[in-house]
Amino acid sequence: MPDRTTVLLCRGCCCGTSRGFDHLAQEDALLALEAVEVRVVDCLDECDRQNVAVVRRPHLPKKERDLWLGGLTTTRATDALVAWLRDGAAGTPPKELAGRVFRHLPPGKRR
Repeated sequence: MPDRTTVLLCRGCCCGTSRGFDHLAQEDALLALEAVEVRVVDCLDECDRQNVAVVRRPHLPKKERDLWLGGLTTTRATDALVAWLRDGAAGTPPKELAGRVFRHLPPGKRR
């Protein structure tokens, strides 16, 4: 389904290792979303952040398509992400996620 929102959930290297947070519950909450494809991946090469996810929204223009989120290490952040995805991930993410959005730069373009 080409117009389906996809979430890439990093679980390699540093992601999925922060103590005191239930990473499996986060994965389960995301995997339970029927309208969203969730792919658990080994590494998204953003190792200076923890619990990184990319929300890929194919219905948006190319420059707005991928939304990178880091530091998804609280139940509140997970709940906000799940609710936003359930509502179609349209527009800007909810305020609970706003401080977790970052601009991804490929490794060759980082300083």
